[in-house]
Amino acid sequence: MAKSEEKEVKEVKESAAKPSEEEKLRELIGGARDEKKAAMAEEAAASETATKAERFQSFIKENDISYFDEPQALDDQFHTTIFRSRIEAKGQVMPMAIFIDDSFFTIIRTQIATGINEKNVDRIKGYLNTLNAEYKMFKYYLREDGTIFLDVCIPFADETFDPIMIHTLLPILVKQLETVYEDLMAEVWSKD
Repeated sequence: MAKSEEKEVKEVKESAAKPSEEEKLRELIGGARDEKKAAMAEEAAASETATKAERFQSFIKENDISYFDEPQALDDQFHTTIFRSRIEAKGQVMPMAIFIDDSFFTIIRTQIATGINEKNVDRIKGYLNTLNAEYKMFKYYLREDGTIFLDVCIPFADETFDPIMIHTLLPILVKQLETVYEDLMAEVWSKD
């Protein structure tokens, strides 16, 4: 073999050993894909070990939701965390809180009215029972201290907990209050 042929064969072998631009790109994409899979697996593992409250807090931060106060962790047997906010319906701003704990239930609770006159308690309880029979998802009740609350109870096992579902229910809650608030308050303020 002549020297020029040897040189050509050597150059061909060297160029064959070097990855092409396309191969480099494929390798880069594959590496990025592998990194993304690893990050997603790590995130999924972290989310599985995170509590429901921690997952809800992450959801709030990731989605830049700013209408909740700083969460309050209680030192109780269920490791309850309270996410407080406010809901506006019919021009009234009402305290609302989401209670997330180790139990099977997450509760969205709205305080509708306080200071109910004892003379009206039986009539108001009857009206609240009518609302409860009409609206399956919402439960109205009157506490002994004269406060009316509206609860939405959402069952979630740890592995099925879904912050998006909670966030989706909030506008439905507002719509419900818009629907019943005036009639409910007419019952509360009635002078029977």
